[in-house]
Amino acid sequence: MRICLSLIVVFIVLSAYGQKGTIILTNENLGNSFGDKVLILKDAGHQLTVEQVIQKPDSEFETLTDPVPNLDFTTARWWIKFSITNQSSNPNFILEVARPITNKAAFYQVRGEIIENSFVSGDDYEFSTKAIPHRKNLFPIYIETGETQSFILELESDGEVITLPIKIYDKISFFESDYFFQFTYGFYFGMMLLVVFIYFFFYVLLKDRSFLFYIMYVFCQAIMQFSLDGYSYQYFLPHGGYLANHIVLISASLTIVFLLFYVSAFLHLKENSPRLLRVYRYTLGFVILAFILSLIPGATYTISYPLINATSLLSVILTLVSIYILKSKGFKICNYFTVAFTVLILGAIIFILGNFNILGNAELAQNVLKFSSAIEVVILSISMSNKYRDLQREKEAAQAEAYKSLEEKNAMMDQINVKLEQQVKERTAKIEHQKEELAEINEEILSSIKYAKRIQEAILPAREYVKTLLSEYLVFYRPKDVVSGDFYFIESTHVSNEEQTPLVLFAAVDCTGHGVPGAFMSIVGNNYLSQSLTEKSVNSPAEALDFLNQGVYKALRQDGSQKEKGAAVRDGMDIALCALDRERNLLYFAGAKNPVYIVRQSGDAACFGTEITEKNLVKSENGEVHLYEIKGDKHPIGAFMDEELIPFTNKKISVQKGDMIYVFTDGFADQFGGTSLPESKGKGKKFTYKRFKQLLMNIASKPADEQHKILRNEFVSWKGETEQIDDVLVIGVRVS
Repeated sequence: MRICLSLIVVFIVLSAYGQKGTIILTNENLGNSFGDKVLILKDAGHQLTVEQVIQKPDSEFETLTDPVPNLDFTTARWWIKFSITNQSSNPNFILEVARPITNKAAFYQVRGEIIENSFVSGDDYEFSTKAIPHRKNLFPIYIETGETQSFILELESDGEVITLPIKIYDKISFFESDYFFQFTYGFYFGMMLLVVFIYFFFYVLLKDRSFLFYIMYVFCQAIMQFSLDGYSYQYFLPHGGYLANHIVLISASLTIVFLLFYVSAFLHLKENSPRLLRVYRYTLGFVILAFILSLIPGATYTISYPLINATSLLSVILTLVSIYILKSKGFKICNYFTVAFTVLILGAIIFILGNFNILGNAELAQNVLKFSSAIEVVILSISMSNKYRDLQREKEAAQAEAYKSLEEKNAMMDQINVKLEQQVKERTAKIEHQKEELAEINEEILSSIKYAKRIQEAILPAREYVKTLLSEYLVFYRPKDVVSGDFYFIESTHVSNEEQTPLVLFAAVDCTGHGVPGAFMSIVGNNYLSQSLTEKSVNSPAEALDFLNQGVYKALRQDGSQKEKGAAVRDGMDIALCALDRERNLLYFAGAKNPVYIVRQSGDAACFGTEITEKNLVKSENGEVHLYEIKGDKHPIGAFMDEELIPFTNKKISVQKGDMIYVFTDGFADQFGGTSLPESKGKGKKFTYKRFKQLLMNIASKPADEQHKILRNEFVSWKGETEQIDDVLVIGVRVS
């Protein structure tokens, strides 16, 4: 009898133990979760294969007590072993396991140690590899009524929470249940997008940053829920991989970021509480750090899951605390805003506690955040509508105040206008009187300048006289103002020697300044050059410049008599002076800063009778035209060194028939213009001496009158609409 009782007890115990790992399906329990009926094995090092798991005895597996167990944040591989005995009337079933965002889910149908069939799912794989194309991890099962089959499930995550619903449906009940959820989710996401759409237009109308942060917060929250439910993987990232794995962390991080920005802007923390604003900035920095960690593979990516969950909870709590702190200080906070975040924090607490496996019901924890966020968005939308209404009222009040202020200003302006009209009449009469006086003064000044022009023109050599001295010549003379600081000097003389050699003098002179000051200097210069012709001690261009230098120095009181009073004048002139001996084809030259150019059509450049270098000789492209530059001394007229006259240097050059001799001032080469040239890019630049030399080489063979016309056209064309910056003078003499 005792033996029989012992056998019965052992049988009962063995029967009870044998129920673990076995799921008995009936028509009544379809759709339930059987997480407490399976055997589970943790493979922390990812060392086991499915073949090894098949061979392991049931004693090495653990059992669970919750129908939907939460395996916590994990990177381990989990092996779930169970058998299904079909006592229902349907042989076709659908098995739902784990969350949609689980990385890997593999399902094996085994018989003994043989794997008869296998399927894979999870966002590490392409969506097309799923046996059942659905956002959830679903596997097909076929078991005849009365049969028992064994299965092994392999689950793996990269640090996210793994929950373990083991739900078995027949096909009809699954799609009926899924239809309800699709409708609910469609309503939720449609509402979120509607809020984004409506409040985007509020932002466009009001340009208030809190509306922008609000719509970004709602949008990111919708993307996070969309990803948690597996829709992002199904519709946007069907190839799986890195982005499919990270989309939840990315959207969660951005949700927190825009939540902090939104609350900060809505509560006006910058004005109402700078201390709280600093706390928000520190929290924001912590969120960004957690987000960066989530992008780095390895241990940092693993810890980012609990870190971002904890930061989310902290941010929501911080928001609620901020609301009550500001209320306690007397700031007016919208009650809808307070209620919305109270609801959200309750949902967030339940969701995050569920993720940390503190709350037992995993399914409730996963769905409560969606429910609370929906309520929060509805209430916040009411709050934002109230804010829009308040802003409109403030705008209307400001407009009314502005209108009232405008009326007062208009009345004041009417009074001011009456006074102004009287003042304008008085001042207009005064201005008219002053205008008449200025017109008289201006007329006197213009008359004086015109008279000065006639005086200056009178000192210039007459054209008929010059023709008696030079058979072919040109003078291109273009003053900047009515009167000029440039002048030319052409005269004949004889050297005081036995032969009484006849010479033709010609000079281009650039006095300091232009306009009236330059014109006065030109009269002084012309006077001393004319005097030098009668001086017996002056027998060369260099001696003539020395005479001119000394005369200008004395005339302008640069002799030291005014130095002690600080009134010494340092004006002067630049000059190129030539003396042409037409009988012996010799040119004598002295220059104060200015050079002389000699252009020859052909022949040996060495016959110029002076040292020829690459620096002072320019050849045309065909080598048939030479331009020889003889430079003047570096000091101008009017320059002394230690109160001693700095003598000028005389140069003698051999010329030949047909040579063109050019003397000039700097006005032509320094003129800005050329804006129409492609290389100028619309910006003015100087004509330059290089371009000036090329121009003279191109025209030297032409008659003097034609050269004059070309110089004039080239200058006008180059200057264009640009203002003339200086007086221009070019003299050309043909050796005949």
